[in-house]
Amino acid sequence: MMVGLWCSHPDWSLRPSIPQAIQVLKFEGALPDLPTRMPVPIYSPVPDGSETSSSSATLTNSSIDMVR
Repeated sequence: MMVGLWCSHPDWSLRPSIPQAIQVLKFEGALPDLPTRMPVPIYSPVPDGSETSSSSATLTNSSIDMVR
C-alpha cells in the first residue's frame, strides 16, 4: 500500500521512478517516508455550456491525516 500511495502522490516530483518502486516491492530498498498529511487533489467538473462560453477545470489541494 505504501508503494501505491508513493506512486500516486499528487506532487509529481515526489513520485518514485519505476526502478525505485520495483526495488521497494522486491524488498531491496527502504520504504518511502510519506508525510502524515498528504495533499488530496480535488477535481471540479466543468460547468455545462449554458453557463459559460469557455471550458476550464480547477484543481485544488486539501489535506487528510494518515495513520501509521
